Amino acid sequence: MIDLTEGRENYLEAILLEERERRIVRTKNLARRLGVTSPSVNAAIKYLARLGLVEHESYSHIELTPRGRKKAEMIYSRHKALYHFFSRTLGLSAEISEANACGIEHHLDAASLKKLTRFLDFLERKTGKGRVFAAQLKEALGDD
Repeated sequence: MIDLTEGRENYLEAILLEERERRIVRTKNLARRLGVTSPSVNAAIKYLARLGLVEHESYSHIELTPRGRKKAEMIYSRHKALYHFFSRTLGLSAEISEANACGIEHHLDAASLKKLTRFLDFLERKTGKGRVFAAQLKEALGDD
């Protein structure tokens, strides 16, 4: 199992998102997305390539390997579940939800993610069917 730092997980997630938005991932776009310099991106990409998570040749685009894609998708799924929890369930702003999700996603294990996802699915079904339950949940969470 590969144990990555938060920063390196952020690179994998950013590569996945860049790929979805632009199809071709370039160093300069990752640097802009992550708010870092191109030399920082190059160093991180070289490290991820040594781990077999990305493929990259100098002055070329960056691609996730199948193993890298699996890891990136897992990281992104944690992010989405946490963002959903903070924004839709707790009603926090998009900015706060994003900051919380980014901060916590690196520390959420697979078992906790599974439970959180099941909890969110359960709440979605309950609030969709029962206005009383939805109102009670909103009241319990408060408006502060």
